[in-house]
Amino acid sequence: MENKLVTALLGLLLALGGWNLSQTFSLSKDMVLVKEKISQIEETLDTKTLNKNKNKKKNKKKKKKKVD
Repeated sequence: MENKLVTALLGLLLALGGWNLSQTFSLSKDMVLVKEKISQIEETLDTKTLNKNKNKKKNKKKKKKKVD
């Protein structure tokens, strides 16, 4: 009887370990996807900011030429 109980508890422990491992792997994959999305958003913001700064410089030069 005691042997069956130990076997059942060991099986339960292995099942919980397997479930925990699968959940951890799933979270890891989700984190990779989130990091990729963040990288894409950062690149988009960088290019928009760069273009915006270029436009500001062009506008300043145009205004300066008009004043002269």
